[in-house]
Amino acid sequence: MRRFIFILIVCEFMSLACIAANKTIKGHVVDEFGKNVEFASVYVDSIYAVSDKEGNFSLVVPDGMKQELVISHISYQTSKIPYDVYSKKTSLQLTLKEKTCDLSDVTVVSGKKQEGILGKGARAPGDVAFHNVRSTKYETGPLFVVNKDYYVKTAKLRVQKCTFASCTIRLIIYEVKGTKFVPVQHRPLYVRLSEISDKKDLSVWIEEPLKLVRNHKYYIGVAVMASSGNGEIHFPAYFKKGCVRNLCTDRKKNLPVTLGVSLYGISAKHLQ
Repeated sequence: MRRFIFILIVCEFMSLACIAANKTIKGHVVDEFGKNVEFASVYVDSIYAVSDKEGNFSLVVPDGMKQELVISHISYQTSKIPYDVYSKKTSLQLTLKEKTCDLSDVTVVSGKKQEGILGKGARAPGDVAFHNVRSTKYETGPLFVVNKDYYVKTAKLRVQKCTFASCTIRLIIYEVKGTKFVPVQHRPLYVRLSEISDKKDLSVWIEEPLKLVRNHKYYIGVAVMASSGNGEIHFPAYFKKGCVRNLCTDRKKNLPVTLGVSLYGISAKHLQ
């Protein structure tokens, strides 16, 4: 059977081609308590970077690009810096304010048998792959609707292979409201991997209370947030409705094939 590879990112230089002159913006991202914020998305228009574990980032933008600098992370309020401010500084010290989490409807779910919420779908030929990226401005994953209220406790997915020396992938569950993708998590799920020559199944425990509501539409976004060395990471492809989403512009493209993510949890009616 002929195999197809669904390549999300071929090489980063494509978005930076033909830049004659540019400006480097460096900065440090912390929270209100001075703690470094890792994996904050920092971008100007389509030029994108991610803060490292020390909260540092470096962003190279073309001369003449004067859009505002945006710093975002689902655990914090988005910050926007006007061009007139950041263009006059060689280094930026950025503080993000934590988002408030409404705990009025929190239910503790433990000691209950989990059931399947979302299946992977039928196996498709080929893989979904990220190639030669240190961090990507794209995420991909399945779109789905649940038939009853659930509390999600576990996410599972398979990595077909990973040739990076190390790699960090991120999973976020969003509710889709029209054209908006609204995170239902307060904190992302991160999985750190080393080189994998053969398939490996990952199981991620979700600690915070995370409720999915009957007949609402959701999306699971999977992205590569950091990697070391040249390489690629492959996920098996499945026939299930999904999309690829640009994290800078919110633009998306629906696809009939995506990577396989399974969700498990507890029906809300079992907790009443």
